[in-house]
Amino acid sequence: RIDMEFCEMNYVIAIAGPAGSGKSPLVRALVNQLHDASTLYFDHYEDITRKPPHELVQWIQNGADFDMFTIPGLACDLEKLKLGEAVADPITNETIEQRKYIVFEMPFGKAHAATAPFIDLLLWIDIPLDVALARKLREHTGMFLEHFHSDKLQECLTWMNGYLDSYLLFVHDILLIQYEQIRPGADLLINGLNDLESMSQKAVQFIRTELP
Repeated sequence: RIDMEFCEMNYVIAIAGPAGSGKSPLVRALVNQLHDASTLYFDHYEDITRKPPHELVQWIQNGADFDMFTIPGLACDLEKLKLGEAVADPITNETIEQRKYIVFEMPFGKAHAATAPFIDLLLWIDIPLDVALARKLREHTGMFLEHFHSDKLQECLTWMNGYLDSYLLFVHDILLIQYEQIRPGADLLINGLNDLESMSQKAVQFIRTELP
């Protein structure tokens, strides 16, 4: 392992917030506005969302320790990007080039010990959970309507029913835990009710001020 204290490094800017808060659009906007930037997505490394519901319920009951989740390859790739090495996206296999700024969509923020040391700034999108849920549902119903076929109606409704069952069973509790454990560690709170342009402008101004 290289001692990063004595290396010229790139910066990792983590974006966190509840599902439906607009993390992905903000990540894309920041990459466009910062110019010398690349993206890294937590979702491309994790398998947590594929775990059975009872395991996640048990995780909550056991104290909701984010370090219980192992995320193979993520910390290693973050370190390489900070040190100026390109990495391969584990899902798309596309090359993620090293850049001055690595915009990192990371719902755990700095609450995950293996990846926290590589994060220079954490930006949290602040938004009421009911609004975030409504946005998430609108996103999916919009996709259903765009690709609607009558023979798929049952499939769409089944998915929606399952999503809401999961939300009531454990997702809402996880979002509350995320708010309590991750939000306090944020370097900047961004109002998620604002339009994307206002959010990205505030974020870019903060990033350029904090990271020379």
